[in-house]
Amino acid sequence: MLIAAKRPVASKKADGRAVVSRAIARSPRSKRIAESTSGTREVLIREAMKLFADRAIGAVSLREIVQKAGQGNQSAIHYHFKDKQGLVDAVAEHVQQIFQPYYDAALADVRAADEAGTLGTEDLVTALVMPVVLVFHANETGRDAIRFLAKLASDGGDVGQSLLLSKSASYVIEIERLLAKRLPRKPREKLWLQMLLCLSSTLFGLTALGGLRFSPFGNNAPLYPGRRDELIRDYVHFVSRGVLGD
Repeated sequence: MLIAAKRPVASKKADGRAVVSRAIARSPRSKRIAESTSGTREVLIREAMKLFADRAIGAVSLREIVQKAGQGNQSAIHYHFKDKQGLVDAVAEHVQQIFQPYYDAALADVRAADEAGTLGTEDLVTALVMPVVLVFHANETGRDAIRFLAKLASDGGDVGQSLLLSKSASYVIEIERLLAKRLPRKPREKLWLQMLLCLSSTLFGLTALGGLRFSPFGNNAPLYPGRRDELIRDYVHFVSRGVLGD
């Protein structure tokens, strides 16, 4: 005859500890501490992104970041990120989260056009660069994000470039797969180079030229005044020629 196994009965002492732990977790003070810790981390990330965007990453001290974030505890960064590289990684992750909705929307459009049989090569180049353009033009945080990525690429060395590419890898790889399918005669390595140059020119162009708003021609007249969508369309057409040409 099978005897049903009895569930272990916890001791009153153990139950008491569990009750106390649950009560502490539910307490308003515990929630305030958790929210404060999360808030401190987010403020440190945002202020670090701004400072890194303004100057070379190596030129910004941890003390300066802590002060900018309004934190009195100089060990705040070590508590939340361990070290400066941990903070840079966290900023890169924050930027990736800013980009993700733009990646998702672009991929949805690409897949819908692909299923409908209307997806062209220039549509794919548009999908490659438009998240960068749209993030830059979204708000000040978006501009800081783009300038941070430019600094990561130019000043971060091999580690910075590897981190930059890892955050956009899945999106870029999907666009590359669809482009390669439509450009079977183009060597794969050449396509990779052209795509990276396309992204780099967009990233550094927006950073250095402030969104291509002014021109040295015609007495420094504004470029495309009041016609930003047209400017973006013509820019995408320009970079497309580089990616799609021989």
